[in-house]
Amino acid sequence: MAWRRDRYWDPFDLMREIQEEIDAIFRDMMRGPRLWSWREPEEGIATSETWREPFADIFDRGDKFVITVELPGVRKEDIKLRVTEDTVYIEAQMKREKELEREGAIRIERYYSGYRRVIRLPEEVIPEKAKARYNNGVLEIEVPKKKPTKPETEGFEVKIE
Repeated sequence: MAWRRDRYWDPFDLMREIQEEIDAIFRDMMRGPRLWSWREPEEGIATSETWREPFADIFDRGDKFVITVELPGVRKEDIKLRVTEDTVYIEAQMKREKELEREGAIRIERYYSGYRRVIRLPEEVIPEKAKARYNNGVLEIEVPKKKPTKPETEGFEVKIE
């Protein structure tokens, strides 16, 4: 309950408090870049982590799925890829350190960011036969299907007489 200085209850004070809380929620949601999800650092760690969801394309080749994922700025060694019977899990972390020296003082900054993506597949696959290649910031994953299907054709061309 909101009380004013003169000890009278004013319902508009309560409405203003609720509006301020709603405004704070929206400010927090819009604080970071819109396409990035923001994750606060753990207690005692002086760095921030920004996780983004990378762009992905999924192609059905009949006997397998081919997935291409854009991971610019990531080293191959920093990519973790896990495939289950119906899901592909991708995580790639970028680590950068910067040292600046001015007037005898050294400042070291660390920046951690990365990509995370979970892709649900429309059909069951054979995870142990999955293959992946990483070249020029693009990860290509090939996962064979358990039950291959024929790709749908767009019909047959008919000649007109």
